[in-house]
Amino acid sequence: MKKVKNICLLGAVITILVLTAFSCKSHKATTVTPTPQFVTDEEWELVSIIGKDVVYQEGQHKATIHFNPEAGTFGGSNGCNQYFGSFKDLGNGKMALGSFNGTKRACPESFSKLEKTYMQVIHRCDGYRLDAYTLELLQGDKVLLTFEKAIENPSRQ
Repeated sequence: MKKVKNICLLGAVITILVLTAFSCKSHKATTVTPTPQFVTDEEWELVSIIGKDVVYQEGQHKATIHFNPEAGTFGGSNGCNQYFGSFKDLGNGKMALGSFNGTKRACPESFSKLEKTYMQVIHRCDGYRLDAYTLELLQGDKVLLTFEKAIENPSRQ
């Protein structure tokens, strides 16, 4: 009888151990990814304006933007001229673009259309979404400008 009790007790212990093993959840290490932030002078190339793909003309420079959070500035090319201004990251995907200035070189009319549209739209931007390869400049929740990370030109090194 004692042997039967021991076997029953052993069976109960084994059952509890098996059930405990199967009920335990995996505790994988959780990695917290910080909110993406602008990297000083990382260049972004414009690919769309308010959802429409940008088509560059032959010989036209790509419209670009880069930020320097430490200096509080931003700048780039609007497809014809260079522009620059002040910038402040307000956190949580909000930003303020301050006064703009730029060069005033004469450009072919086909280049000027992109320049004019781009400059009108960028003035309205008050937020951003950023990941490793894409930058979206927003007005509220609406995507106004979409950029892709510019590929580093080996000849510039």
